[in-house]
Amino acid sequence: MMKKFFLFVFAILISSWVTTSCKFAKNEELGDTVAASVFEPFEPRKQKSKDTTATLPPAIHDSIGIYFIGEGSTRAQLQLVSYPSRRDTLLYYKARHVKVIGSAQIGNTIRVGFFQLPSGDSIVDRVEQIKLQEEPIITE
Repeated sequence: MMKKFFLFVFAILISSWVTTSCKFAKNEELGDTVAASVFEPFEPRKQKSKDTTATLPPAIHDSIGIYFIGEGSTRAQLQLVSYPSRRDTLLYYKARHVKVIGSAQIGNTIRVGFFQLPSGDSIVDRVEQIKLQEEPIITE
C-alpha cells in the first residue's frame, strides 16, 4: 500500500514538472532593420503668416560684459542678470579669493572678470562696480 502511495505522489510530481517546465520562446527572424526616422511621429509645422501689418517688438541689445547682480546670488555662487534687458540669467561659481572694486551687493551694475579652470569651466575672480550716469530729466 505504501509503495502504491509513493508511486502515486511521484507520478503527480513528475506530471506537474512536465507541464510547468520552461519553454523557450521561438526564434523570430527580424530581417532588415528600419531607420528610426520611419517611426518618428509627424509634426506639422506652423506656416508663417505673410501679414505685413504685424509689428515686431523692438530688438533689445544687451551690453557685453556688464551685468546686474541677481537675487539668486549666494556665498559660493554669483547670479548675473543681463544688462539692460534683464532677460538672461547666468550662474557662476566664485573663486576662493574674489577681487571686488566698489560694491558687490545685489542689484548693483557690475563688470565681471573670469578665470578659466583647466577643466574648461569659468569662475568669477573679479567684480567691479560700474556707476551709471543717469540722464537728467528736462521739464519744460
